Amino acid sequence: MTLLGVSTAALADRNDFEALLAYQPDVIEFYGYPGSALPGIARFCADHGIRPALHTPVPYDLDSPLRRFAPTGPDPRQAAAALALTEATVRCAADLDALHVVVHFPSPYPPFHEAGFEEAGQEFLAATAGLARRYGVPVLVENLSAHPLMRTPEQYHRALAAHRDLGLCLDLGHAHLLGAELGTPLGFASAFGSRVRSMHVYETTAERYPRHGHEPATADRSRADGFIGLAGLLPDLLRLTRPAVLVMEHGPPAPGAPQAKGTAAWLRELIHHHDAGATV
Repeated sequence: MTLLGVSTAALADRNDFEALLAYQPDVIEFYGYPGSALPGIARFCADHGIRPALHTPVPYDLDSPLRRFAPTGPDPRQAAAALALTEATVRCAADLDALHVVVHFPSPYPPFHEAGFEEAGQEFLAATAGLARRYGVPVLVENLSAHPLMRTPEQYHRALAAHRDLGLCLDLGHAHLLGAELGTPLGFASAFGSRVRSMHVYETTAERYPRHGHEPATADRSRADGFIGLAGLLPDLLRLTRPAVLVMEHGPPAPGAPQAKGTAAWLRELIHHHDAGATV
């Protein structure tokens, strides 16, 4: 059975967790919250029967927003900092009984250096897989679009081949923005199958990304107009992967827009049809 979740990215006020109840979520994915917020997160989830999930980094207690999360360097100090943030998030997830931890991989910042990239990546992945085993928390690598040495389904599959303790969080927008010649959401789903344990679901086009690049999922966006085209895509993705959760990862809806309930209801209906067909 696939659950429906929502990311705190949908909040205009990051501390207004009540606003997420309009989505009637099974799961809330929390991102970038300080340690002081964790007791409130735990209480809120317990009070409403919601399972938390975490997107690295949580807790994040520095005074300024996270500027660089660089697990593959090339600065070894930044790579070490990324691993430390990942370990803190996995440890926190174990304490919260979180559904999973999502971690961005690799470093998305130019310039992109080939020298030492593979070694740094394997070192980070091996350490992260060890954290998943040690704390008993599913850790999911999120695919990115930026790095030319690690962006296609084939490249991610090779990198993760030796780390079976790690799953994939398939970010549909990141995969879509690669273009059909490099990789598509279906390409990732075909390569990883049931290792896709979560999907970040939103609509986007190359023209909107990144400034307005995370729009609520709807059934009326067309591939012919450059969108992902979720209505035609999601049933195949669900069939190929059977993920534990779909996480709505759009930005804050416009004030007064009736998008929350509509988006959640549409995705729940897709999940229902998939689950019903899977049990026949």
